[in-house]
Amino acid sequence: MKKLPLINFILLVFIIVYLVISPLEKEVHNWKNTIPEITTGRLNIVGKDGNTYMVLSNPERQALATIDGELVNPEETERNIAGLLFFNEDGDEIGGLVYGIDSTDSYQLLTFDQRKNDQIMALRKDEHLEDGEWKKQYGLLLQERSDRQSNTVLTAELIRIKNIEDSLLQEAEYEKFFSDPENLAPRRLFVGRTFEEKVGLFLMAKNNKPRLQIYLDENGEPHIESFDENGEKKMIQ
Repeated sequence: MKKLPLINFILLVFIIVYLVISPLEKEVHNWKNTIPEITTGRLNIVGKDGNTYMVLSNPERQALATIDGELVNPEETERNIAGLLFFNEDGDEIGGLVYGIDSTDSYQLLTFDQRKNDQIMALRKDEHLEDGEWKKQYGLLLQERSDRQSNTVLTAELIRIKNIEDSLLQEAEYEKFFSDPENLAPRRLFVGRTFEEKVGLFLMAKNNKPRLQIYLDENGEPHIESFDENGEKKMIQ
């Protein structure tokens, strides 16, 4: 009977040792199966269904825009943007995080696409060189896009117009295309800093004309401005 407490003690020691060592063994096992570093031009993340859901790529190998697994622009062969793009189970590109920069232009975007269409919300920063000075604009941008026209249809129509050889007919077709509100992607809201160094809230109508602006100018002076349906200023403060 006196040996029972000793046996219990020994069992308790074994249990404690197991609980301590077991996680360490798993950690060592996990580390052995970890690749410390990968150097590659493009990384595709795919699901069990074979669909590509994420692409991380350099500019030379970046994935092209697709809807239903088909190229939005069949004439496009390269994209030249580094970043991370996301796709859904239908084979639609649905947004991403992309970066572009050269000696005279720079932009970074985090975008969210409308279903079967292009981006409707973005965090965006743009810079460009103008007369030796870098101009910059950055903030949150909301856009409006058609629920009836997919990006594939709109792109196909623009390609058709671009390939019209008669310049007068081509100009008329462009005018017809851009006069249809269903074909446009007007900016509706921008919150941020503009190229003119205005920092504030900027609201636009569906015709892309400004309607209300509340901002501080480059000197820190506050302004509230409203506009009519044609974008003509009605009130200045």
